[in-house]
Amino acid sequence: MNNFVYPMKVHAVKLEYRRQKLEKMVHGYFKTINGKQYVFIIYDPDYPQYDKCHPRKLRVDLRLGQIYKDKISEYQTILSEYNLLLNSWNERFRQAPPRVIFPISQFYDPHTMNNKFFKNQPDRTGRYKSDNPTVSDHGELKSKNEQFAADLLKQMDIPFKYETSVYLPAINETINPDYLVNFYEIDRCAYLEVLGMGDKVDYSLKTGSKIFGFSSERYRPGREVIYIFLYDKYNFDETYFINEVFAAFENLIPDCALVWEVESKAV
Repeated sequence: MNNFVYPMKVHAVKLEYRRQKLEKMVHGYFKTINGKQYVFIIYDPDYPQYDKCHPRKLRVDLRLGQIYKDKISEYQTILSEYNLLLNSWNERFRQAPPRVIFPISQFYDPHTMNNKFFKNQPDRTGRYKSDNPTVSDHGELKSKNEQFAADLLKQMDIPFKYETSVYLPAINETINPDYLVNFYEIDRCAYLEVLGMGDKVDYSLKTGSKIFGFSSERYRPGREVIYIFLYDKYNFDETYFINEVFAAFENLIPDCALVWEVESKAV
């Protein structure tokens, strides 16, 4: 997890999501003894007799040890993310983080764009093939700006799918938004469009039609659909991109989902 400066509600959600996840996970650590690697289990919801004073000791090269090796590796990853988030929270804010009421309910959800929706969407459904595609770690993309966007989404720990499909009755057209991004901690996703080439009339007309189609079908800008306007195709504005994506994430978190003991006092 990269050390981004998250908006307050996003930061709180990411922190509490991992705290609650850690409560349900097997806890432990690895240790090498006489050249053999062991995993020590100090908390297991299924076996409450094990604790720090009476850990369960398993060799990782045996079947059961392999199973717990994967569980403890995941636990250590989530714990590391949690500690990073908690330290940065304490550096920025004077108050303890809030509790978060999961699952987070949306006041307005006409398209049911949740984690299940994200999982069920096939990607790479676009028919247009670029004559000069950009080859990247994410597969072939149509532009360098799409590659920069994908690289940043990965750094931001935001899963995404490239060119899924959505039918917009208002313009009677099935379009392929650049990305479908998944804010998995809050069970939401949103379309993300990287828009440029404003100097080209045909492209601008197509962009206008697409925005009209989304708006007519109740896809709210900055919530169900995120528009990234890049006026200079030769200079990708990373800060602008990150801020717009996190702003959409923040907008999808209702204030009532966060429970504070007293009023927040941000530094």
